[in-house]
Amino acid sequence: MHVTLDYTAETEVPFEEAFFNEVASRTLEECRFPFLHGKEVSLNVIAVTGERIRELNRTYRDKDAVTDVLSFGEYADREALARVAEQDIFLGDIFFCPAFIAQAAAEDEVTFQREMTYIFSHGVLHLVGFDHEEEMFEIQDRVTDAFSDQ
Repeated sequence: MHVTLDYTAETEVPFEEAFFNEVASRTLEECRFPFLHGKEVSLNVIAVTGERIRELNRTYRDKDAVTDVLSFGEYADREALARVAEQDIFLGDIFFCPAFIAQAAAEDEVTFQREMTYIFSHGVLHLVGFDHEEEMFEIQDRVTDAFSDQ
C-alpha cells in the first residue's frame, strides 16, 4: 500500500506534510487490512481554525462546539471499503484544529506531537470504518508510541 495525502494548512501548524503522511501510513499498516495491500490510498488533510471546525461540526454533526478532528469518509464501513476493486482508493477528508489539540495536550500534560499523532491517527481510523471500539484505541496507542517524543 502506498499512501498519499493532499495537505492544506488554513491555519498555522508546526508539523510538515511528511509527518501526517507518515502517521497515516503507519495507522493504515497497523489496521492489517489485506484488501489495502498493493493499493494506492489517498486522503485530504486540512488544518483549520477553531471557528472553522466549529462551523463544520455544527453543519455536519449538529454540535455547536469546537472539536479536535472531524473525518468525512467515502465508505460507509470496512466491508464497503473491502469491496473496492479499483487500484486507487480515496478514503476521504480529515479536518483538524491545531489550537484545540495543543490545548488538549497541555491539559493532558503530554507533548503537542504526541497529542497530534493520537488525534490524527484517530481521524484516519474513522476513514476506514472504525467507531470508538477497543481495537481502534489499541491501534492509536501503538501509532502514538511509535511517533511520539513523549
